[in-house]
Amino acid sequence: MDSPPLSVILPVHDAGRFLDEAVASVAAQTAGDFELIAVDDGSSDDSPARLAAWARRDSRIAVLRQDCLGVVAALNRGLAAARAPLVAIMHADDVARPDRFAKQRTYLAAHPEAALVGSAYEVVDAAGRRLKTVRPPTDPDVVGARLASGNCIAHPTVMARREALLAAGGYRPAYVAAEDYDLWLRLAERARLANLPDVTLSYRRHGSTASLRRFEQEVLCELAAQAAARLRRRGEADPTGECAAITRALLRRLGVGEE
Repeated sequence: MDSPPLSVILPVHDAGRFLDEAVASVAAQTAGDFELIAVDDGSSDDSPARLAAWARRDSRIAVLRQDCLGVVAALNRGLAAARAPLVAIMHADDVARPDRFAKQRTYLAAHPEAALVGSAYEVVDAAGRRLKTVRPPTDPDVVGARLASGNCIAHPTVMARREALLAAGGYRPAYVAAEDYDLWLRLAERARLANLPDVTLSYRRHGSTASLRRFEQEVLCELAAQAAARLRRRGEADPTGECAAITRALLRRLGVGEE
């Protein structure tokens, strides 16, 4: 079987409530020559059955299953299984606009120096009602500068060159709450990153996506990613790659004081 031009990676864990809408939005893309790799991360709801039904109906969809190993393991497994030179990330509770893949493939074809392109997006609630529109910077120079202080590329809007992601080291397990931001910082050291001004995705915000504990872990991981990037810029070793988790003790080791 010939390799497709695009592999879509969809990590799934107990996403049955929104999963059909997410997969349907991928299946309906105007640029339809892709493979969708859904990685079920030990779901205990009806997500596996829903994915199996989609795979029976659409030969572009493949389903991989693993024990509950976490989103980083699911992303890396999907990345390893991808056969295409381009990969797009999709979350199991979001909805892609029909022309998302077409627009992003066009951009990457016209900008060979870019390793990744995200986009503007709208935030919606559980019922799909629009809450706001987020328009991150688009110019690669501005994106690169802005990344030093915060993540300005929304993970589920991303399309990237697979080899560039692998060369940067893929997703690192320690950064479980900011795995995308850590990867973007490493990728920006070797390539240009951009965002489209177009809204290509509805990003769903609902109760299961937010918790105080997760927010605290995100802050720790973002601070660690920034500190690790500063070390790499100075030519020093990045100790976070081999860590099992980002902790306050590790932050102190990285020179980040308590706030």
